[in-house]
Amino acid sequence: MLMFTGLAFAFGPVPQAEAGFWDWVTGVTEIPSEVEQLRSKYDQMEQSIIKSEQHYREATEQLASDNEKLRGQNEQLMQRILQLETKDLEQRQQVRRIAAVVITGIGLLLLYFVLTRVLRVMVWQRRR
Repeated sequence: MLMFTGLAFAFGPVPQAEAGFWDWVTGVTEIPSEVEQLRSKYDQMEQSIIKSEQHYREATEQLASDNEKLRGQNEQLMQRILQLETKDLEQRQQVRRIAAVVITGIGLLLLYFVLTRVLRVMVWQRRR
């Protein structure tokens, strides 16, 4: 019985088992090449990440220096605006003073004119 089982096992399912075994053997022999492909892809991705990090650092440094330069320009512009506002305020105050002097002068001339007329009328009425 043992011999019959051995012969049946040897002739029956052996070709399928051998085909599976050879597929497994060829699969195992192809694993190192697949590992190498994966390793090369990993190395490429690692290099890409390193380049990306370096580019990110450079861009960050560039943006920081640009930001600092723009901050300085903004400070200068704010000082310039403050100077212009101060100058504008001074000019407005000067215009107000000049207007006050001119209006006061005109008022004094009108007062002089009115007083001379009133005095002439008063002198004229006394002489009558």
